[in-house]
Amino acid sequence: MASLEKGETTGRTPPSFFSDLDDKERIRLFNTGTIRTLAEKEPLFKKGSPDKTIYCVLSGALKVEYRDMDLLGFRFKAGDLISETGLSSSKSRISSVIAEEASTLFSLDPVAFGTLGVETRTAILKRLHDTLLSRVDVLGKQKESTQLREAALIRYLKKSRKPLGKFEQSEIIVNIVKNIPRLPLHITHMIELLAGQTASAKEVAALAKQDPSLVVDILKTINSSRYALQTEISDVSYAITYLGFNEVYQIAISRGLMKSMPDSDEFREVYRHSLFLSYIAAELCQSYDKNRAALLSTIGLLHDIGQTVILLLRKQNPKWSLFIEMLDPGKLGAMLLKQWNIPKQVCQTIEYQAYPAFCPPAEVPSDQKVNIALLYVGHAACDHLNNGPADALDHPYLDDYLRLLRFGSQGIDQILKNDILQGLSTKSHRLPDFVRKRLALGRLSGAN
Repeated sequence: MASLEKGETTGRTPPSFFSDLDDKERIRLFNTGTIRTLAEKEPLFKKGSPDKTIYCVLSGALKVEYRDMDLLGFRFKAGDLISETGLSSSKSRISSVIAEEASTLFSLDPVAFGTLGVETRTAILKRLHDTLLSRVDVLGKQKESTQLREAALIRYLKKSRKPLGKFEQSEIIVNIVKNIPRLPLHITHMIELLAGQTASAKEVAALAKQDPSLVVDILKTINSSRYALQTEISDVSYAITYLGFNEVYQIAISRGLMKSMPDSDEFREVYRHSLFLSYIAAELCQSYDKNRAALLSTIGLLHDIGQTVILLLRKQNPKWSLFIEMLDPGKLGAMLLKQWNIPKQVCQTIEYQAYPAFCPPAEVPSDQKVNIALLYVGHAACDHLNNGPADALDHPYLDDYLRLLRFGSQGIDQILKNDILQGLSTKSHRLPDFVRKRLALGRLSGAN
């Protein structure tokens, strides 16, 4: 334990060591604690540590440690006190502190603090209060600076995204889009019904019967091993009633998409991803707004159709592949769907689907914020299911969109486990094999 004889106060300690106390109290305080030295980059304590020691910086400098060591943080200098939890009921440190340079600190554990007189303890608390006020001031300035940078980045990213009209003026893109087979008319009518959220099973069944090949697909589906019915079903009306409105609709949209898209490994992978997301997004709606389930299922199926346009452009113009990859698939998808006379709700959601990745809901230039949010959260759930917990940098505004959808304090892992996976498990026999496999792999990878 370090000692400090009377008369040596200014020689053995810096003037900042509780200069508001008289020499007798300073000597007693100094003899009650210990001295700790740290080399450059040596940690004082780690986040989560149960240590509740109070530290006073005598020389050198320390700072709050971030994952990115270049990130500007609060700098503790000589005279500052470091005691996030020293006098609180919290059980552990809420952050890590590291020496920015070789440093010397005076340390005082809680037991030693309790042996000090009222005047000394008050001086310590006042110094701690002053340090905390300095931290609050620095954090306030950092927050203001961060907000300005964030706003500048959002403006830049929004400005860099070309408006839909620019795509519609490109002769190459227009010609490619025109040559993509349209969805069958009765499927377009289905999407219009769903966009209005007033469709009935009877109306959907009537539209489905307009396509004989779709009727065949419906009968194949209900008589497949997925349903394992004891008797073969040949009555399409009964099949539609048994399968349910959403299932029949999904078969119809999927069939239409497969007719419109080329048959290759790349296109099939885009389609499988879209189908997977359509199930996730539709199930998400069961917890938010059941009336949107079929619409979000459609949006999920169509959301990557712009990516198929990019694949077509790249295939037909290989020399331009570098520039083609720079095109916005959301804008291309919206352009194609607009030509197919798909309703605004679907087109705009797909056009602005990328915005939640770099801006909060208020900055999304569309009145389809709820549908965009549902699609985005569905995507985040897919990422979590396929790749495990996502880094906060992957979805910096996810909490903002969860609040918009009134999910409260639930995180994406809780929503995935309690709402999406639980709901899909009750209808797993109706899911395509590859969807069931992906869900199973996601559970094994830690989504639960």
